[in-house]
Amino acid sequence: MAVPLLDLVLPQLCAACGHRGTGLCRDCRRAADALRLPDGEPVRIGPAVMAVAAFRYDGVIARAIRTVKRPGHHAAAGHLGTLLWTEIGDAIGGASRWPRTWVPSTRSRLRHRGADIPRLLAGPGAVRLLRRVRQRNDQTELTAGERRALPVGDFRSGYAVPPHVVLVDDVRTTGSTATAAASALQGAGAARVLVVSLAAVDPPRELPQVVS
Repeated sequence: MAVPLLDLVLPQLCAACGHRGTGLCRDCRRAADALRLPDGEPVRIGPAVMAVAAFRYDGVIARAIRTVKRPGHHAAAGHLGTLLWTEIGDAIGGASRWPRTWVPSTRSRLRHRGADIPRLLAGPGAVRLLRRVRQRNDQTELTAGERRALPVGDFRSGYAVPPHVVLVDDVRTTGSTATAAASALQGAGAARVLVVSLAAVDPPRELPQVVS
């Protein structure tokens, strides 16, 4: 079988280990199986807002996500998105047919990474329903208490929002950002929001604290 010329010049590399591969190489894909979350491990993070994730944020999945967030390395994010929907499709059932949107990145992250990673994970059929109106520091720069605080007012819609929406993010840590984004969608007309993440840290045991 002939190898595409582009793959000879710019071979696709595994986002987790850097070896030849599309999204994840065969070995890393097998390693990711141990990180699968059964049925997406659904958790309620707000009124009429449920959240699921395909994998635990660890190992090859964590390395792959960190890679696609590096400047100029976002090409594999689309392949990780394909992996996400393959893994989570059965768990979310009919919600897989709901319109998809994404949690928009801050301007600084967008400039640094060169792409909106949650948008790439959401897939080509996703529609923009949210915009950020307030910028915050990266989660890694916040204390545990600040990460748990709900960033109310960070998002606005201004779009025609359908009654049921799938909201896509890359990693769910405390759920505060996703909850704030879902709240903005609900304020614009969504009755139910399902947050779908490629990976999740341990889910919060209680709803994030609301701060303005």
